[in-house]
Amino acid sequence: NTKLLLASLLALALSACATDKHALTVNPQKVYDAVNTKYPAEKNTLVFVDAPEGFVAPKLANCAVEKDVDNGDVVAISSALALKTTTVIIAGDDESLTATTLAQALKTGTEKINGSKAIVIGAKETQKTLADLASTSGVSLEFIENPS
Repeated sequence: NTKLLLASLLALALSACATDKHALTVNPQKVYDAVNTKYPAEKNTLVFVDAPEGFVAPKLANCAVEKDVDNGDVVAISSALALKTTTVIIAGDDESLTATTLAQALKTGTEKINGSKAIVIGAKETQKTLADLASTSGVSLEFIENPS
């Protein structure tokens, strides 16, 4: 009975982690509108980094991006920066995952993205690291608070 009870509690805890329904804290339309209001004459491209729901899943997604296992959003950011015809707005559900994804994009293909401009929404804890990477890559980087 004790083993069954412990297994049930473990299953319940894992279920709770996997089904954590957090409220969307970043509204892509509000982000785009805020940047468009600040820079009305510039063309903007929004790259939104979706984060998986749950407690553990965003951390696993971070690891996947760092290890180049999941690089779809990294390629999207790099490609948008390489165009150099628009300002790339980078936002996401999870600031840590968004920062990790941007960092990976800044580390890869620096010759293609040199001279581009990006605006990052949030990412307070990683601003210095991202600014240093952007400087090394030749990308003009600006940080804006989340307008939500």
